Amino acid sequence: MRFSLFIHMERWDNSISHEEHWNNLVELVQLAEAGGFGTVWTGEHHSMEYTVAPNPMVSLAALAGKTSTIRLGAGTIIAPFWNPVRAAGETALLDVISGGRAEIGVARGAYQFEFDRLAGGLSAKDGGTYLRELIPAMKKLWEGDYAHDGEHWSFPTSTSVPRPVQGDGPTVWVAARTAETHDFAVAEGCNVQVTPLMKDD
Repeated sequence: MRFSLFIHMERWDNSISHEEHWNNLVELVQLAEAGGFGTVWTGEHHSMEYTVAPNPMVSLAALAGKTSTIRLGAGTIIAPFWNPVRAAGETALLDVISGGRAEIGVARGAYQFEFDRLAGGLSAKDGGTYLRELIPAMKKLWEGDYAHDGEHWSFPTSTSVPRPVQGDGPTVWVAARTAETHDFAVAEGCNVQVTPLMKDD
């Protein structure tokens, strides 16, 4: 059995500064590494003090320099907020910085207030089409030259710069809550992340 740590800078009030929260997070990750944990995960959320995590790549890159063996997982990036070229490049750069320890989770997104601020009011429920377009494009960019003309993104021939250290690219995880998304993850050769939910939406 493998254990992982899922962590954000959760902040109930301003009694502890963001700097102190970050230092506490680093210490906890280092303790997890020393205890044999396999992966640390951190997600993406915006304008939310309870979950201070605007870009998991920044946090994980910083943690790469303070750890040596624990794998570093973005769990997750929100697909509609990421162009595939950006997602491929930033994930690959994390892989380079960490010496091949990067993993990437992709989600459709959950909180409508984030979509109201970052995606022009797109319904969070419609984020799944972005997820299903982003992942194959990102993986093809890791392989080499690739042009894309999709429903949500179009770009001329591009490639991931840098290329990931891990030959086939970092392990890709899909945050899945519907049968359709589970089937997509399996068909794409991805791992699945699931979370118990109070509502089936």
